Amino acid sequence: MISVLGNIWKEITFNRHISQKIKQDYKFNSVLSNLITHKKFNKEEIYTIENDVDLINPFVKDKDFELAKELIIYFINLKKKILIIGDYDVDGSVATALLIKLFKQIEHPFDFYIPDRVEDGYGISNKLFKKIEKKLTELVIIVDSGSKSFDAINYLNKLNIKTIIIDHHELVKPYPKSNSFINPKKNKNNDHSNLCASALVYFLIDMIKQKISLKNYSKSDLFLTALATVCDVMPLRGLNRNIVQKAYKEYNHKNLDFINYFYLKKNRSNKFDYDDFGYLIGPILNSGGRLNKSNLATKLIISSNKNEIQKISNQLIDLNTKRKEIEINSINKINYKYLVIIENKIIIIKDLSIPEGLIGIIASRFLEKFNKTTIVLTQSGNLLKGSARSTLDINIGSIINDAVFNKILMNGGGHKMAAGFTLNIKNFDKFKNFLSKFKFSNQDIKKQYVSKISTSAINKDFLTNLEKLAPYGNSNERPIFFIENLTIYKPKIINNSHINCLLKDKKNKTLNAILFNSVNTDLGNYILNYKKDISIFCEFKLYGVNNNKINAHIHDIVI
Repeated sequence: MISVLGNIWKEITFNRHISQKIKQDYKFNSVLSNLITHKKFNKEEIYTIENDVDLINPFVKDKDFELAKELIIYFINLKKKILIIGDYDVDGSVATALLIKLFKQIEHPFDFYIPDRVEDGYGISNKLFKKIEKKLTELVIIVDSGSKSFDAINYLNKLNIKTIIIDHHELVKPYPKSNSFINPKKNKNNDHSNLCASALVYFLIDMIKQKISLKNYSKSDLFLTALATVCDVMPLRGLNRNIVQKAYKEYNHKNLDFINYFYLKKNRSNKFDYDDFGYLIGPILNSGGRLNKSNLATKLIISSNKNEIQKISNQLIDLNTKRKEIEINSINKINYKYLVIIENKIIIIKDLSIPEGLIGIIASRFLEKFNKTTIVLTQSGNLLKGSARSTLDINIGSIINDAVFNKILMNGGGHKMAAGFTLNIKNFDKFKNFLSKFKFSNQDIKKQYVSKISTSAINKDFLTNLEKLAPYGNSNERPIFFIENLTIYKPKIINNSHINCLLKDKKNKTLNAILFNSVNTDLGNYILNYKKDISIFCEFKLYGVNNNKINAHIHDIVI
């Protein structure tokens, strides 16, 4: 089935025999059993659907974790100051904050630095260390970067400074010569290679606390780790899913003053939702890093002073509002005639006026709009800075690594879904040619829906059952359903970005629907102007104080 956007939609496939057995063994309904079978949940994942699980630290015998643990404890015993260098996104900010919270708890001296996106660029460098020379200590812990920082680590080695790298980005050999290099991607057979930096730090701290006989389970630390896991778009399967589930169930978000204040400022009265990690809290925390206030998120997370929390929160909320305005203006100014399309797989947007801090989020918007891997480039001094967001069929982090290895890019890195890089302006055409010669699969990516459904079947019990598979996200996408023969009523624009409407079936049953970030898009224009019947592909969410209302989130339509 081909939609108005040209997407090819097909119904999910699954082994009906296995689905029937799951239905009998676990007493799930047919839709849930079909989804579990299609997603290939293993026995442990099926168990977690209706049971709580304990988190078992998978790294207690890992030699890199052991080296890091012993080195940190050595410096703790000597009472020597430790410097933490993080990153300006949520994962980097949380990972930094978790270590700071540990050092505060044991009253150990520390300092931290979050690089500025524009002035310092991503990660660590010789230039950065010369800039912060007075901050350098005998032990430097680098979190959420460092996997390819060979020269920077060599620079510290010459100064007899010991280093620990805790990172999860794509890597190349030989590895940096740090004293301990934690990156689960070093072992290709590692079941935990998709953990974010904050999760790695969380488990390292667990090992340290056990060694020095501290209470080794912090619900707030786990909640922050879950926040980073979702915001860094980690696959929500296996251990990641358990982290987010356990944090969500066991910790009251109102105990974190800054989140409580976010809710107050946003006039949110309903209970915390999994989606709030990525859609409410994450964008606010990220706004500082996007608009040259890189350390605000970390300062907020570690603060216990209510006046300071309110002050920083207001700064970040204002920055996020400003970010949205700049983002909309930047997107509206992009001339579609000059988009570069590579093999109908990758979109390249080169616009030197886009603020550097927004290229990643604009790449995300175009990925959502066109369902193609998107690279956005802007000017940074005499260079081009690029950010990429990818579809599931393209490992953009690996491609960027190859381009760095072939000296087409000056530097860069990332993971399967996202990457960043720096490019000499004169090498732009060479970069395009490199991408053109890459071997992409020619198979069209088909979008999948669970089944056709009638509006009469959509009720609170049905949706409550679907929520058993939450948290939804990367590698555990929220199920999409197909509804036929609906009429659009009362479409209206919300906040200059989204479109809300009512959908009515032939029996006059109505369904409230929303289409996010859809103003001035082909899909949005259909919803605003089309007068005949449509059929929709959508997911459903419960909302309202008692979760007694239903919203359909429209993904695509057929006319």
